[in-house]
This record gives sequence, C-alpha cells and structure tokens, in this order.
Amino acid sequence: MHPATRRVSPTHLKIHQFSLKILHLTIFDRKGGACIAGYRQHQALVAAGIDSSMWVRQKFTDDPKVFEYRPHNDVPTRLRRVSRRFHLQSTRKSSAPIGEMFDDRSEHGGNELRQLPPHDLINLQFSQGFVDLSSLYERIDASTPIVVTLHEMSMFTGGCSYAYACRNFEQSCGQCPLLGKSGPDDASARSWQRKQQGYARRSPENLQFVADSHWLADEARKSGLIGRFPIQVIHYGIDTGVFQPHANPAARALLNLPDDGPVIAFAAASVSDERKGVSLLAEAIRALPRKPFLLTWGGSFPKALADLPHLHLGPIDSEHLVSIAYNAADFFVIPSQEEAFGQTCLESMSCGRPVIGFDVGGIPDMILHNETGLLVPKGNVPALAQAIQRLIDDPQHAETMGRKAREMVMAKFTFAHNAEAYRKLYGEMLDFQC
Repeated sequence: MHPATRRVSPTHLKIHQFSLKILHLTIFDRKGGACIAGYRQHQALVAAGIDSSMWVRQKFTDDPKVFEYRPHNDVPTRLRRVSRRFHLQSTRKSSAPIGEMFDDRSEHGGNELRQLPPHDLINLQFSQGFVDLSSLYERIDASTPIVVTLHEMSMFTGGCSYAYACRNFEQSCGQCPLLGKSGPDDASARSWQRKQQGYARRSPENLQFVADSHWLADEARKSGLIGRFPIQVIHYGIDTGVFQPHANPAARALLNLPDDGPVIAFAAASVSDERKGVSLLAEAIRALPRKPFLLTWGGSFPKALADLPHLHLGPIDSEHLVSIAYNAADFFVIPSQEEAFGQTCLESMSCGRPVIGFDVGGIPDMILHNETGLLVPKGNVPALAQAIQRLIDDPQHAETMGRKAREMVMAKFTFAHNAEAYRKLYGEMLDFQC
C-alpha cells in the first residue's frame, strides 16, 4: 500500500485525539469571512476535545487559545520591517492591480514564525499579509505536517483569489488579466514561482490541502502548483446552537421591521463588493411588481439599494444578533458571481431560512434546488427575480424548504462533522510520521 493511503488504526486515532496539538496560522481570529471560518474550525476542534490553538497577527476575541504575534520593536528589527513593508507596497503599486490579488510575502519576512506556540501539526488558514509562505516552507521542519485550508484560490494561483475566466493557473501564471501592468514575468508569475519553490520542499505525505467546497477542490486539482498533493473536501461547520430557528414575528419586533409583508435578507463582509452581486439583487427587486423589504448587514452600504425599502444594520460582531437578523427574514438571497463556499448561505439555512442563489462555486453544495432553496443560472437577473417572487407568493413552500435546510445543516454541517473530518486527516498525517 502506498504510504499516502496508509490506513490508521482506531488505536492511533484515539491516541492522537487526546495528545496532538494543532496550531492554526491566520491573520485574524474573527474578521472577514475566511478568518471567521478558520476560527469556527478551531472552535469545533476544541469542542471535540482536541488541543487546538491559533497564531494570529491581530486578535479580536478573548479566547485564551488564540495567541497574538507581537513583532520585536528594537530599532534594527523595526527598520527591516518598515523597509520590507515599503518594498512590498511599491511592488504592488507598480503592478497596478485592478482586481483582488494577495501577496505570498509578508513584511515580517519569516520572523512571524519564530517562537510559535507548541504544535504537532500546522493548519494554515487565511494568512495572506501575515505569513511569509517561502519562509514557512523553508523554516518549518519537513517532518512537521502542514494542512492548508483553502478559503479561495490564491494558494494555487499567482495571487488572485478568483481566476474568473483566466485559466493560466493550470500551467503557470503570467500575463495576469487582474494586473494593470502584466507580462510573462509579471508579479503573478513571480508569485507562482516562489510558491512552486516552497511546495517543492514538501512531500504529499506532509503537505495536504483541504477545500471548503467541491468546486474549489476541482479548481485546485487543475492547478499546476498543487495538483500532485492530496486535496479533499471538508465543509465548514457551524454552531447550530447559536444559528437556530426562532419565531419570525419576535425577531422582526426586535429589529423594528414591518410585520405585514415579505422581508428578504442579504449580507456580506463588504456589501458593496461587486463579486457579491448586490447590484444584480437590486435590479431583480426593481423588476418585481411589489417591492419586498430588504434587510442587509455588513460593511460599506451600497448606493444601489438606497431607493429600495430597506434597513441596513451595518457590520455585526455578535453571532447571536446575526442569528436574529436571519430569523427576521422570510428567506435569504446570495447573488454572488463567484463564491468558494458562502457562509451566509449556511448560516441562513441553520436558522431554518431557505436561500436563493446563483448556481456558482460552492453554493450548490448547500442549496438543493427546490428542497433547501432555489438555484438560478449565474448572472440571470430575470430568473433571480422570478425565484424571489416565487417564494413571496408561496410562503408555505418557503417554510417547508426552510425546515429541510435546517435538517441538512444538522446532517452535514455541524461543528461535530467538521471536527471529525479534520481529526481523521490530522491522525492520518501524524500516523505517517510516527
């Protein structure tokens, strides 16, 4: 049997369950969707009795298992860090990015990897801007297993979080359409080369990748960078005790919402992010004969919604308040043009609210058409409007789909499901090292 497919005995799994130390590297513990997903994974592991901790650049919770990196402030170290920061900023500026591009380098230059908390295995989460990837694969001993949780595409591209129509990442990057100044040796090509050198230091037994959706896993397997490594799907988990169904009238009363008409919800870390599709949602609502009330939350309220009946709650830190917002709506709409997974979809379903979304990315992993929600073709505004009107006209069907949505979450997307899948992966990788 090939070592990568070696079976792990129940005894080994039991030993690892109580002794292994997992360290997550991520820029924040709770800020932005990807970091929230990483923190929820940490919470799930802790709840399952696994020794999980996090190493972050900036800490937002009071979790004693989250440790914040504090750079040395002696003059030489500070000067090197500031010099490197300006170099990276000038390099980025000279590339003139016109889309979301993440640098694989960090102003800390590997110093962020000194004095890491004790660990047996590293789980790399969304760490762009904090962890210097070249230093990670150079300085962390090759015998220490590393799991990379993919929250978007940048770990296997030249830096773009979503490649859209570009397929350069399948071979090697360069001529990047998201760079204003591109060419065969542009910033994306150089980032690709640095990642290639880092991944070359690792074997498939001690470097493995986890995608949050089947779509993202399929894209990763096509990459010329990581196609030789094991790539599996482990869905995000959610705290079903926090995100649970509540009475709709009570939730509406708490938010002072109208109680005599349909309310639909939409949310994103940045509501005005065009990738999230808010302009398409606004266009679909305007096409309806009677405008539903729109409840939104997240940063940067978009002007596209200003003429519609709405309430914007702004950024919400409390998951309990977010749960109330989902429960105040009849259903949720996720009109993203690209989406690796879509935690808002999962949160709504856990609250017993069906979801309407475009058939893209990881959204079909959650929305079963006409069962837990409605899927419509990507970018098709008339179809989106028809789907919204359908649920407005048939609230009983919407309620039935909401119950099935909650059942699906309980069957597939709990903290326990997430923790068990990662426990198995960690155990297999550590068993190989023993």
